[in-house]
Amino acid sequence: MSSNIAILDNIVIVLVEPLQSGNVGMVVRALMNTGFTRLRIVNPHHYDPKIVSAAAHRSEAFQETIEFYDDVPSALHDVNLVVSASNRQRELGPPLMPPDEMAPIVLEHAKIGTAAILFGREDWGLPNEIVHRSHYQLYIPVDPAYASLNLAQAVLLTTYELRRAVLKPRDDLPEVGIDPRDPPATEAEFTAAMDSILEALGKAGFFKPGQEPAKRLKFDRLFRRTRPTASEAGLLRAMGFVLERELSCSKYAQRWEERKRKMQEDEQSRKANRRPEPPHMKIF
Repeated sequence: MSSNIAILDNIVIVLVEPLQSGNVGMVVRALMNTGFTRLRIVNPHHYDPKIVSAAAHRSEAFQETIEFYDDVPSALHDVNLVVSASNRQRELGPPLMPPDEMAPIVLEHAKIGTAAILFGREDWGLPNEIVHRSHYQLYIPVDPAYASLNLAQAVLLTTYELRRAVLKPRDDLPEVGIDPRDPPATEAEFTAAMDSILEALGKAGFFKPGQEPAKRLKFDRLFRRTRPTASEAGLLRAMGFVLERELSCSKYAQRWEERKRKMQEDEQSRKANRRPEPPHMKIF
């Protein structure tokens, strides 16, 4: 066995809002089959350790290491590569790759940081806003006549290809060059830079009412394509901070702060009124 297999410990599998504990258990089983050790779960609809253990025998020690988060940004704060697993192609979405071609990219990032692969809930997968804010989109080239994969199948196929890429690397794929002295920005660093720039633009009156969410997505997509390093993200954040400071007294600044408060209140109201979803079992 390759001595490099420990690199799999730097790859995090993230389940976003899984619906059923049995499906989580099958994912745990798939991860243990392929030698992966890290699982993060975002806002599960149901989680019962006994049901997980029934699907994945002798997984109690693994379950103790599972990390739970309330939202996706928190679950990705320390990662420097975000891959969304989905077979649905989006307009202007991130580059699509199958698992075997994605593997060298994921492994190269795992050498100098933490890479994350996200899988969505069983009934409708990942929402567009998460996929659009990913660096890559992973798809599994199954027969389009019956393209439905369950959650554990998708995780198993993906992690199998990653494990195989460690044990027997392919030499027909382009090399991925990353400078370990200035690695890719983590999601926390990238988000801080975007928040700083967008806050300055807001105080400058750049956003018309209602435009900020769509414009933010476009800015995120634009800057994410450049794959900023940690130092570059720091530079962007500093630029935004200086601009924000100089614009804080502009006539637009007060309007911007009032609009942000209104958006936060609306978001809190939506969360408070959100109805629980009925359980489903379906697809990747």
